[in-house]
Amino acid sequence: MAPSDISASAPRRYATGSISADRATLLLFGATMFVGAGLLFWIQPMFAKMVLPLLGGSPAVWNTAMVFFQASLLAGYAYAHWLAGRFPPKAQLLIHVGVLLSAFLFLPLSVAEGWIPDAETMPVFWLLGLLSVSIGLPFLAVAATAPLMQRWFSRTGHPHANDPYFLYGASNLGSILGLLGFPLILAPLLSVQGQSLAWSGGFSVLAVLIVVSGWLAAQRNTMCAESDHATGTAARPHWRDRARWIAYSAVPSALLLGVTGHISTDIAAAPLLWVVPLTLYLLTFVIVFARRPLIPHAFSLRAFPFSVVLLACFFTWPGPTALILPLHLLVFFIAALMCHGELARQRPPVASLTEFYLLISVGGLIGGTFTAILAPALFDGVYEYPIAIVAACALLPAARSLLFKRSDLVFALALLVGMLGFNALMTKWLPDEALKFTAFFAILLGLLAFGRKARPIGFALAIAAVIASSSAVMVSNETLTRERSFFGVYRVAETDDGKQRILVHGTTQHGGQRTAANGDIVPISYYAPDGPVAEIIGATQNHRTNASIGIVGLGAGALACYRRPGEAWRFYEIDPLVARLATDGRYFDLMLRCAADAPVILGDARLTLARDTDTQFDLLVIDAFSSDAIPMHLLTREALALYVSRLRDGGAIVLHISNRYLDLRPIVAALVADQGLVARAGLKSEATSGGDDTVNAAIASSPSLWVAIARRPVDLDRLNLSERWTPFDAPPGQRVWTDDYSNILEAIRWGGLDLE
Repeated sequence: MAPSDISASAPRRYATGSISADRATLLLFGATMFVGAGLLFWIQPMFAKMVLPLLGGSPAVWNTAMVFFQASLLAGYAYAHWLAGRFPPKAQLLIHVGVLLSAFLFLPLSVAEGWIPDAETMPVFWLLGLLSVSIGLPFLAVAATAPLMQRWFSRTGHPHANDPYFLYGASNLGSILGLLGFPLILAPLLSVQGQSLAWSGGFSVLAVLIVVSGWLAAQRNTMCAESDHATGTAARPHWRDRARWIAYSAVPSALLLGVTGHISTDIAAAPLLWVVPLTLYLLTFVIVFARRPLIPHAFSLRAFPFSVVLLACFFTWPGPTALILPLHLLVFFIAALMCHGELARQRPPVASLTEFYLLISVGGLIGGTFTAILAPALFDGVYEYPIAIVAACALLPAARSLLFKRSDLVFALALLVGMLGFNALMTKWLPDEALKFTAFFAILLGLLAFGRKARPIGFALAIAAVIASSSAVMVSNETLTRERSFFGVYRVAETDDGKQRILVHGTTQHGGQRTAANGDIVPISYYAPDGPVAEIIGATQNHRTNASIGIVGLGAGALACYRRPGEAWRFYEIDPLVARLATDGRYFDLMLRCAADAPVILGDARLTLARDTDTQFDLLVIDAFSSDAIPMHLLTREALALYVSRLRDGGAIVLHISNRYLDLRPIVAALVADQGLVARAGLKSEATSGGDDTVNAAIASSPSLWVAIARRPVDLDRLNLSERWTPFDAPPGQRVWTDDYSNILEAIRWGGLDLE
């Protein structure tokens, strides 16, 4: 139903007093929705940060948490719909006050005690259960605020009571400020516990505002009886309207989680990076539901085909992060703006307001469930993100040619075959220039796909063909296996002659092996014999007979090849899939040849090390990564204290802090100074090849940055480390990261951190 339908059915306004009273009413309801939305979206990154130490900081933690938030939002909207449809205003207020009072029993917010994840199973449902018992009722109580306030506002007799949807913009503005306030203001200034107490205070303020708003609506309800009758006789939405509402909310929700996983996998599993796409998502609601939208809906309809074609051409192509990541965010923003603009254009009269929001939340939950729960179980790769992009193309409104035709499929297949064939020819004829020419050909195919924009289904199929073909072209080497777990997608790749294999997570290598001329298996990448970690392991072994060494982060098992007979080695790995791949002789021989009897302890290192109270190490290697992202909870005061407690006298810790986008040396230096320890940074600044044994000039030894930490200077001096291990200090004013406080902004190097 279009906005014109709302105006046509709008009742006349009933006198309610002066203009100042109308302004006071608008201010009251706007403030209530603003505060409620701010609390709703403040709690999300705050509580996700509380949970991170239990699950290793994976981006999947946030995506799963988002499914819970969407399900709770649906429950809150369903409750509001039930309340508004079954009870008079005074009864609605009394019932909701009871819910608010019950929610106070769960404050201040904290992680429920006794919840420990099972290390050998996918923890999706465990996390959903933990969120439910910890914050379920307070979240539901706040989630019901937006639809209830708009429904109650429609009973006040205000000049705009017949169309209260503009208040949704105020609500989403509060959501944006709540989200941005977390990384920019709240996280730098307050600990997590401090934020929990502050959130409880905000909830108290919200409860008072809700009671006052509900009382005002109940008092004025008698003056709006005719208004209720007029809006109640409006035509009910058709099932096609309901289906469109669900579709136009499901696709942006799926895109939100897809792009979040894409940008956070290779930088850091930090709430700041999760907040950026969600802020853009909410901003689109603010724009489209405003009485005078800042960006006209027609703009998104015209801009989306251009932007999505550009993204499809370069979906998996390497390029500067400063250009590629903003392109993904731009396309996501325009797609969400287009879909949410259609929701705003088709919004129903106020009589169906709560149903409208209920179905929007149904769509949001469908999109989130597909991306965070179904996709990891169904796919061995991250296909849900491009699927959501293609679905957005299919939802592009068009006045004609909406139905699928056989020619659409034929055209898409022609694009796919043409791209793959052209790349095969270029690889054969001009191998050194193949990638460049194929990139130009991809742009040509994108232009052909753009020509189908008037036919949404055909356009979607064409975009799918361009993305699929460009992705296939970019896969280098032979893929032996591709598998997926809660923590990500892993690929084991092999060079043409079978002499080199690597384990890839996201876009980052996690070790591998190559076969030397004499048949020996040699570790490569960060773990090559000429790297810093190989040096410090060897130095420890030379200093301590039968050294005890712990490794946090198994990867391909490359470090196992430095084990000497008689030594006690112990590996800690959070992902059972990684443990299986590293010990499967079909893919890697490192663990089987060098440390087949070494125990692999499954679970988050913080939890498993804490349980190993009797284990002491001469060297503890912290090498945990999620793609290129280092879990932030492994770089806190509490984490370092745990590592030190597991060292023998004279032992050392070595942290792997290589990252393309974060400079973690100041963070580590502050931790070291805080606990009175000593540290040196070991840098390998250039990549080196493996000589004749390395196939296709692949890199056998990669640039890397490691930090050695010990209790006393003598503990490092006696290892006789090379000159590349240099002392370093924290910059003045560097705050120590703790489980309660971390600020990713201070670690980001926006131009990228060049280790070469």
